[in-house]
Amino acid sequence: MEDVFSSSDIQNLARLLNQFSNFQSFQNRSDRSSSSNANVMLDPSSPYYLHPGENPGISIVNVTLNASNYHSWARAMRLALKSKNKLSFIDGSLPKPEESDMNFLAWEKCNTYVIAWLNLSLSSEISQSVIWNENACDMWNDLEHRYHQGDIFRVAELEEEMYAARQGDLSVTAYFTKLRTIWEELETFQPIPKCLCGPECICGLGIVRKYRKVRQLVRLLRGLNDEYSNVRSQLMLMKPLPDVNTAFSLLTQQERQLHSPKINDARTLMSSSDLIESERGK
Repeated sequence: MEDVFSSSDIQNLARLLNQFSNFQSFQNRSDRSSSSNANVMLDPSSPYYLHPGENPGISIVNVTLNASNYHSWARAMRLALKSKNKLSFIDGSLPKPEESDMNFLAWEKCNTYVIAWLNLSLSSEISQSVIWNENACDMWNDLEHRYHQGDIFRVAELEEEMYAARQGDLSVTAYFTKLRTIWEELETFQPIPKCLCGPECICGLGIVRKYRKVRQLVRLLRGLNDEYSNVRSQLMLMKPLPDVNTAFSLLTQQERQLHSPKINDARTLMSSSDLIESERGK
């Protein structure tokens, strides 16, 4: 009796079965990858999650980067990306995965969103110079390298600006905001490390931080107009000295009193000492 299948037929059948097995394995891997992508993109705690209301065509900050405002722009952008759980796309902690990685497509989509948000916050001149960058982390580092003036000359400029600051025609709020901006930029250049001593500091960092706060309070008070001389003297005599925010609150109260339409009526005007006593009683 003749054989039904020849040896070549058997070999061809074996190859077909092997190819089918490989295809089935690939399909299973693809299904698992798609399922994994769907899971990470639906988990609100995942950096790959995108809210249905997210839009790469709408800017997420109200600051436009130019050649002179990098620090305020970077701070605003960091806060915005942190709120969206996308900070890891610019700080290098979530690098681009291999194309074979199951999260590759999710990473590509989120990276595209972050790049779009960055581009929308740049001035037209700067945007043109980074438009071909396809990695959000590389774009962020490029911008930082160009515009972050982290040197002693910039620190010296900020300190000179701080010591020269005067209230002049500014309101108390505008004057305080001006100083606060300088203080925050100085903090980015010369941050004080966090103290790990616990309730009682023994490393000295607490004292350094206290000195900085006192210096900020003194600069705020010294630059005020003469009409605030009484409340300034009262604040400087307080033991212990109030923090900057408390002093600002008292100054704004005094400002409202000074510019009240009933300023000529002595009964409606609290003295600076009354304001301070009322603040202490809170």
